[in-house]
Amino acid sequence: MKIYRFLIIVAIALLTTNSCKTDVELQTGEIKVIDLAGAVGGGKIVNISEVADDIKYVALETTDSSLIGAKAVVQIVNGLIYVTSRGVNIRDVKVFDLNGKYIFTFNKAGRGPKEYSPLSQFEIDPVTGGFNVYGLFPNEKALKEYNKDGDYIRTVKIPVIEIGSLEAPKKINHNCYISSVGKLCRENVKVHGVVFDSVSNILFEIPLSKAPDYMPKEFVQTMMGENGPVTGDKAYNTWSPTVYIVKTEARLINSANDSIFTLDQNLNYYPSFIINYGGFINKSFDRKNITLTKGDHISLDPQYYIETTRLIILNFFMRDYAHEPYNEYVQANNRVITVPKANCYGIYDKQTGFFNLMNQPVKGKLGFREDLKNGPPFIPAHISKDDLASALFSAVQIIEHAEVYDVKGELKEIVSKLKDTDNPVVAIAKFK
Repeated sequence: MKIYRFLIIVAIALLTTNSCKTDVELQTGEIKVIDLAGAVGGGKIVNISEVADDIKYVALETTDSSLIGAKAVVQIVNGLIYVTSRGVNIRDVKVFDLNGKYIFTFNKAGRGPKEYSPLSQFEIDPVTGGFNVYGLFPNEKALKEYNKDGDYIRTVKIPVIEIGSLEAPKKINHNCYISSVGKLCRENVKVHGVVFDSVSNILFEIPLSKAPDYMPKEFVQTMMGENGPVTGDKAYNTWSPTVYIVKTEARLINSANDSIFTLDQNLNYYPSFIINYGGFINKSFDRKNITLTKGDHISLDPQYYIETTRLIILNFFMRDYAHEPYNEYVQANNRVITVPKANCYGIYDKQTGFFNLMNQPVKGKLGFREDLKNGPPFIPAHISKDDLASALFSAVQIIEHAEVYDVKGELKEIVSKLKDTDNPVVAIAKFK
């Protein structure tokens, strides 16, 4: 076993609920290996036709009511397109049908009991298409649920744990929720998160995962005083996992070790995948010169995880081992900033066990080569329960791409009518 792999199984007696069973069992079975080490130094361009049956482009209707703000994120749920974005001191969700027609805006920001702070965190319910909104401030630690029409349903209080606090809860089913703990804590945490029900009963505690010795355990907080930085209190890094809901299960991803754990509907908790880093794990205690682009090791980006029925797509910070480093150009304050990048996506086939790093189909552009409609390189931002992968492109991105490439199908028709001030275009690929 790898030194960063762990397996701690906790058996606890659970309170009886309507949708979660009362006994936790260990499910045994084959742990599949994602062979990153064997893929380093190689790679190939992967066509979208190899993994998807079709790709469709949808121009989102542009009206005064439907305009999408900054940092937009798209997902497809139950036959609708949801785009979460930010405007001036506000965050909302625009809802469109699969033809791009605007339906309504979900925005219940306010101070009432059925409302939430503008800085809250949004989740689209993967089953109902409803809205789950989590307050980020200490006095708002609750999850407010709304149906697919935006009507308030209920408020679910977040349980209080002995050490630390729960953040970013996600819904597993009608009556079960999962949440990991925050990144920093005043003391060393005892669990990495919990599963709880709609009346705040804790049903399962997520065991601590082992972090390598070189990972910094303590963090000294600083604040700016009148005469410069002031040393604050000591805090502890929790190295808690990031949680993703995949169909009916939760996957727990932790960049501090090599295991991807599963929590299923019956609250069985077990490792499903191991990433073989080989000799590309960083073992150095001296981390002051390590960045996301420099360093003699590779690590997983825990903020990106796409899993379909057949595939898993991961993002790795390749650092010194990047075979295709590139630059990203960001517009800021009337100037363009060049940001060096050294990450690379990898694709794992659960049926064959083959893992491959994905080469750039266009220099500086990551993702699948779009060989069906000749659109821009495609990398999913979200995957639905029925394996619809979605990505968002600004009108300018689509227009500039079509100036160089001979786009086909409905994309060609969209480009003929598109203005650079229009709403984004959604690419939807049906994965095999």
